[in-house]
Order: sequence, then C-alpha cells, then structure tokens
Amino acid sequence: MLHSPICRPELNRVPHPLSSAACFRNYGSVSNASSPTNQHISVQPDGKVMIDLIFTEEPVGMPASEGYGWPQFEFGEVFGPDQRYVIVRKLGWGMFSSTWMARDQKRHKYVAVKALTGYATELVDGQYTWEPTILQRISRPSNPHCIKLISAPFIVPGKGSAGNHMCLVTPLLGGDVRSLRAQQDKPFPLSLSKRILLHVLRGLDHLHRRGGVHTDLKWDNFFFDHGMTAPDIKRHLVSEPASLNPPEASHDGILQSAVSQPLPIPTLDEAMQRTFILADFGCAYPRFLQNDHQISPPSLRAPEVFLGAVWDEKVDIWSFGCLVSKSPIFPSCFCELTRPLEIYELVTGRILFRHEENTTQMLDSEENMLYQMLCYTCEDFKSEQLSVSPRAGNYFDSTCNLVANPEVVGCPFELCIEAHGILEEADIAPIAALMKRCMRLDPKNRASAEELLADPWFTGVE
Repeated sequence: MLHSPICRPELNRVPHPLSSAACFRNYGSVSNASSPTNQHISVQPDGKVMIDLIFTEEPVGMPASEGYGWPQFEFGEVFGPDQRYVIVRKLGWGMFSSTWMARDQKRHKYVAVKALTGYATELVDGQYTWEPTILQRISRPSNPHCIKLISAPFIVPGKGSAGNHMCLVTPLLGGDVRSLRAQQDKPFPLSLSKRILLHVLRGLDHLHRRGGVHTDLKWDNFFFDHGMTAPDIKRHLVSEPASLNPPEASHDGILQSAVSQPLPIPTLDEAMQRTFILADFGCAYPRFLQNDHQISPPSLRAPEVFLGAVWDEKVDIWSFGCLVSKSPIFPSCFCELTRPLEIYELVTGRILFRHEENTTQMLDSEENMLYQMLCYTCEDFKSEQLSVSPRAGNYFDSTCNLVANPEVVGCPFELCIEAHGILEEADIAPIAALMKRCMRLDPKNRASAEELLADPWFTGVE
C-alpha cells in the first residue's frame, strides 16, 4: 500500500533549473524560520546552472506535470465528501502516493487514506492504472485477506503544482511484512511464515475470482491488522505526536513534508494473532485486458512475460512460488531487505532467479533468466507455448532449445534448498512440492490459488 512502483531510481534527488525562482519563494507553509539546506548547485557541461533538491522523504512541492505531485495535507485538515475525514498523521509514502491516518467523522473510527500523486491521478483518468477499479471489484463482496474500500474513491484538489489527488479510504492497518521482519532480531518461526503465506493466498484467490491480477507480489504489499483498541491508538497518538520534517526548497517554495509515523510493529508472538492482508493494487490489472506487456520485477517475472505472450492471473502464481523461497524464517543476514522476497527466498533466504549476465554460458540477462528456469524447474519449453509467444524467436530455435545452446544442468528445488543446509530434511520435500505446483513453465499447468489453498504444506495452519 505504501510502495507502488515507478521507474525513478533516485526519487529523493530532483534536479531543477536554477532559473526557477519558485525554489526561493516562501508560501507561508513553514512553521519556523530556519533556511532549507536541501539545495545543491551544480554547473552542467553546457553551462546551465542546476539545483539538486535532495528531500528527506517524498518531494512535496514538485509538479505533477513532471511526474511528481505528492499531496500536502495539514494535520487537522478536514476533507472528502461531506467533510467526512480529518487528517491525523502521515503513515508513509511510496512512489505514486502517500498514506495518511485519518478520523472518519461519520463512523467514528480511524481509517487509512491513500492519496495518489497528481501524476498518478492523471494516469487513473487516462486508464493507465486500474487500482480504483480493482479495489471496487474486490470490496463488494470483500474478503478478510484483501484490502477493501470503506467509501467510493474521491478526488480532492491539491496545493500548488501538485494537481488533484484521488483518495482511496481503507481500514487502518498495522504495517507490512517487510517492516515486521526488519524489526526482529530473530527469524520468523515456520508457523508464522506459513500463516502469512496462507492468508496472502486466500487474498489472492479472492482477487482472481473477482477478475483481477496483482502483478506485484512482495512482502512490502502484505499487510496485517493493527490489533489496537481505540484507547490504545489514542495513547499512541499522545505519546508520539504527529511531526514535520525540516523546511525544504521545492518548485513551489519552501515547504515541510510530514514525518512518516506508522503504527507500532508487533512482536512475533503478537504477529501470530494478526490477520495478514493482500494490499497495494497500484500495479494490478483486470484479467479481461489480455495483457502482453512487461510486468513484475525481473527476478519474479513469469516466463510467459519474458516471451511476450498474453498473460493472466497465473503470473501471480509464479511470483507466489518464488515467495516461499526467501522466507523470514531465516536470520536477516540471509535476506536482502531492499529486494523483493519470494517461496524459495522465504525458505532459503537466497535469491533463486538472478536477472544478470551469465558470462560462463555467454548469456545476456534475459537469456540467463530463461536458462535458470530450465535448470530449476527441470522442464522444457514446448512448441505449443513458444508458438504463441512473439518474443520466443529471440531466444529459442526451431527445436525449442536456447539459441545460445548453453549446457542445461537440472537443479531441482529440493537440491537448491538442501544445499543451503538450513532446513530439516523432513521439511524440504513438502516445500519443494508446493514450489513445483506454482512454477511450471507453461502457465496452463500451474495450480490456481484455489487449488494451492488445499496444499498439504498448509495443513493445520490458521
């Protein structure tokens, strides 16, 4: 929910022409007179003088027309239909949005408001992103393991150059699994890892039944309920009041962003009582679109996507199979918390597929991904699949072998897991069997989410 992907690797560093005097205008939004220190002036080879604006969090005050447009809510601000919601604090921000705790004056409850950037709101208007549509479909009927809308999406006007902001109001959640893992000094117990995966799978089954495809399964997008009573929340808000970051220069003047203040992270024992919820549908698509474009981080990308074929909800099943592979069962030294965590990564703490060149076999990064798929699944691509894959000819010859002709050595999931020496022998086969059901080369052969819910690995899990 807090991290919808966008291709902007240095989001907190924004180059801006010095000629824009707006960087030095003060719009009266600063609570003290201290001068901003986020401006770094440089001279380009063509002699143009530029300012690097380096922001503590999201770059507020930057134009929606340039791909930005983060909302600038004030604490206590009242907004929404019938002035229903009151801003309490910022919970976090992502590349297309920021998420805020608000008080619902109609229901007398705390809620979460995901406010899209001005740029992202324009993408919704142009039907380039389907998040509001997907959320409406999965909210009626709802499922306890899928995020749901509390009210219909609405738009509020932004400040300065930010444009308008579409707002999505959902129940208040406690945080995401990546944050939960990062706060622990010991591994997740296997029982908790199974609970997380089972709950996510239930949410995924609901999404697929409602005609949606997530395309961005990762620990950042798996949330849990907050587990706090109303008095608990009030005490927390008093003990940790909402706060602002230092003043920063921007296109619109000198502004202050709100500090991200998520709710407290539970202990591992407390987490065993939490409900885990599939969230952040910023990259989701309706199944009916017959999509054939690139999706998902390369290390989680299903083979049909690499091959340019039309894909469906089975791309989520492939990613889920990759999910059991870097489990928080293992010490965080095994986990690269800045990368997507996938079943193999969940179990071994290691990345299964590496999107990189293979100099030994003389393969580029995409050829190497397909090569690894052949090795780990111990399957071959069939002509039936390759014949309907527009990009197959870039990699495979008429006999369905890789054109580069690397030596394919089978390395089944059992051997990969066993090689790390982390799990007991009795635990290896059931996990490998689940991965095999998810990670078939031909999507038609992959299990559905509904079928995976009955997998023996989840027996006895609540």
